[in-house]
This record gives sequence, C-alpha cells and structure tokens, in this order.
Amino acid sequence: LFIVIVHMGDRKAGIIVDNLIGQQEIVIKSLGKLLAGIKVIAGATILGNGQVALILDVGSLIAR
Repeated sequence: LFIVIVHMGDRKAGIIVDNLIGQQEIVIKSLGKLLAGIKVIAGATILGNGQVALILDVGSLIAR
C-alpha cells in the first residue's frame, strides 16, 4: 500500500492506494448527467491500454 499526499491551499490529506502506476498526460471526459451528482469524481479518462480510469476531485475530497 502507498499513501499519496495531496494538498489544496492550507489543507492536506493522505489517500491510501494499492499501487502507483505512473504519471501521464490525459484528457478528462465528463461523466454526463447521470453521474454528475458524484462530487468526489471529476471525470474519467481512457488509458493507453483501453482501461477506463476515474479521476478524483482532490478539492472535493479535502473539503469533506
């Protein structure tokens, strides 16, 4: 397990993740009206291998 430390302004939080895959540039796609109510998910992207990855909204997570 790994802990990813994120910060926004003067607030910090740690997110526990199973694995660190790497870093890459992505295009974030909207989840549409059906899933728009999920505040901690900013959108989704399609990775190079075809998998869909959800993008966390760090600001929303820290605000909770």
